[in-house]
Amino acid sequence: MAEVFTKPYGRIRNMVAKELRLIVKDKVALFLIFLLPAALIGMLAWVTQESSLGGVGLGGGSGEDDGFGSTDVAIGLIDLDTTRTFDGDDLSEEFTDALGNITEGLVIYENESDAFQDLYDKVILGYVVIPDGFEANLTINEPTYIEMHIDATALIEQNTVMGVVQGAVISFRAGHLWIRSEVFPLLTIEFAPEGGYLESVFGGFIIIFSSYLGIAMTAAQSIVGDIPLRRMLLTPTNRLEVIVAKALAYLMIGFFQSLLLISLWVIAFDLSLNTGFEMLIFIMSLTSLTGSATGILISAVASTRLQANQMFLFVLFATLIMAGFFIDVGILDEILPMNQGLQVLIDTAFKGLTLVDVLEPVMKLVGFSALAILGATFIFSKKPTLG
Repeated sequence: MAEVFTKPYGRIRNMVAKELRLIVKDKVALFLIFLLPAALIGMLAWVTQESSLGGVGLGGGSGEDDGFGSTDVAIGLIDLDTTRTFDGDDLSEEFTDALGNITEGLVIYENESDAFQDLYDKVILGYVVIPDGFEANLTINEPTYIEMHIDATALIEQNTVMGVVQGAVISFRAGHLWIRSEVFPLLTIEFAPEGGYLESVFGGFIIIFSSYLGIAMTAAQSIVGDIPLRRMLLTPTNRLEVIVAKALAYLMIGFFQSLLLISLWVIAFDLSLNTGFEMLIFIMSLTSLTGSATGILISAVASTRLQANQMFLFVLFATLIMAGFFIDVGILDEILPMNQGLQVLIDTAFKGLTLVDVLEPVMKLVGFSALAILGATFIFSKKPTLG
């Protein structure tokens, strides 16, 4: 009776070993999995060092047009001003009204710690602090600063927040016919990594992109390019065992790829991370699992290697366009596996979130992998022969 239960596991173990042998023998596949992503990281490091782009993106691109059309941007405000020296309305209250006229998503806080926590939890996109002495300085025409805090990990939303705050500054000045910049936003970047900002955040995108698509690219040939599989299917092996074995084999490769990419990312850019190294390896391995599941699904659908290559190219460009790193893709950002992997990597690496804090996106990655594996098994079971 015990043999009945051990045979499937033994077959899976043998097939995993067979898959690993095939992958190791494929020098081109190993080059694409390991050396190509490493070359991309190296090129990014060289370009940013040569062109001194490490600080670009912290305050650049915050034109006054950004955010003006938004009426529901979630921004917090803390009014700490206690001075009352202006002959007229309370100036800090007037600035609050100016900001409220720009966005309906204004949230008033009593203290900065609550606003910081909501920024950490992504309840708001940023917050403004009106310091004590705000009205006193404006009354005597001294330079007056307001503190603007934004999330370093929310790359797309930064310009929106800065645009809304600058719009409020312009409206506030226009209300008093002040032609000079009496109010200056003082930018504070929260959760910024110790190291080059562009290298850190964009480097995170590169390694997630490389991990997910690098594994998916090789896994896309795992069925249509597996000649010995035809003979194996003549044995009592079922299709689910084949798919699971292939997914596990590529997961093992993804684990070692993750070790390489995370190590290069940290060492090349001298990053100081807010989480353990093992946490990042776990996240990257999950991303590799989704990549292997995606590639196996492609290979199950395709009838030939050419079809698999064409399908992968479609997935490649679609993933790049909908990655959510360059443009807001809406609800897709909460569904697509690479987007979730990037979100978890950035949040844990720079915000120090624990596995419990990011459990929802982690479960999405696991769920996507399971659905893709089951889908590949179903499609594979309906194919009478291999192309």
